[in-house]
Amino acid sequence: MDANTAVQAAERTGVAERYRDLCADASAALGIDVPSPRFDLPWENHARPVLSRIWNAAMGETLRSLDGTGSARQRELVDLLGRIREVEAELAEARLAERHVLLRRVAGALASVRDARTVDELLGRVPEAGCRLGFDRVLVSRVEDSVWRLHTMCVVREPRWADEIVAVGKASPPQLDGRLVEADVVRRAEPRLIFDAQHSDRVDRDLIRVTRSTSYGVAPLTVHGEVAGLLHGDCYHQRRDVDATDQALLSVMAEALSHSLGRLMLMDGVAVLRGAAEALMTNPAAVRPPVPPAPPAAADLTAREVQVMELLAAGHSNRHIARQLVISERTAKTHVTHILRKLGVTSRAEAIACWLTARRS
Repeated sequence: MDANTAVQAAERTGVAERYRDLCADASAALGIDVPSPRFDLPWENHARPVLSRIWNAAMGETLRSLDGTGSARQRELVDLLGRIREVEAELAEARLAERHVLLRRVAGALASVRDARTVDELLGRVPEAGCRLGFDRVLVSRVEDSVWRLHTMCVVREPRWADEIVAVGKASPPQLDGRLVEADVVRRAEPRLIFDAQHSDRVDRDLIRVTRSTSYGVAPLTVHGEVAGLLHGDCYHQRRDVDATDQALLSVMAEALSHSLGRLMLMDGVAVLRGAAEALMTNPAAVRPPVPPAPPAAADLTAREVQVMELLAAGHSNRHIARQLVISERTAKTHVTHILRKLGVTSRAEAIACWLTARRS
């Protein structure tokens, strides 16, 4: 434990003791039932509503004491209000300090995936890095054509369980058709927290059954304005619900990963084309593409698809393409799908690489 961590631990202990004493004194002074704090569980979030309740009771009693009750009682109540305010301020300061520490932890976790050279390598490392942030389980997935494709998961101390969960997801990839919460995350490109997952009708039942999750957070991995993947995390072994801090951690990590993911997707596409070109040059007879190669130029693309491809190559999202061409976002997505099929590729990155190669030839 370094010096800063030791100081923070001591400060947290001091705040916990003052909060415990405050609860006991408020219960006696106000004649209300204030639950005894449990410090074996994360208690700071539970303290806020308790402090708010004590404050309201003390303020009401203070106002009533102004009608003639003795000054000693008034001083007691004013002192109690002051102590409540001080503990609330200490908790707020502790939360800010903790977030600073968490951001440093995110930076450390990201450093472990910095040298990944391919998309698969990056995604394969991300879950373990995410678990270093305090999550018990982290799952990373790709999103392709509105299908949620699980990639890799890390379950602290239980790698076999992680493999089982991923296998269930891969056996029947969930469709992001609007029914699942993840579809909202993809559509809005915004993180979400999911609670009471076992009884929710907006989760994938097969995955919830095998994970036994009660709550989890999910953040989007966004490339060129489009959600290309999802990052999930929960605190299953800690037996606690995810909270706003967990959501912030996932969001910061997902945002930082998104840039690397976009670059690696493009590099993967270029590598595929380079490998095919080298194989063709060194041993043309050995090259047996599984499907007839698509024309490398734009000959098969319609005039509208050429416009879409130009914007796609410039890094624009479907939403931006739709605005530029005055069409619906659904129509823009359909054009992109047709372009991928005509170019014989499976991703936007490969399409861009193919397009740029054809333009140079």
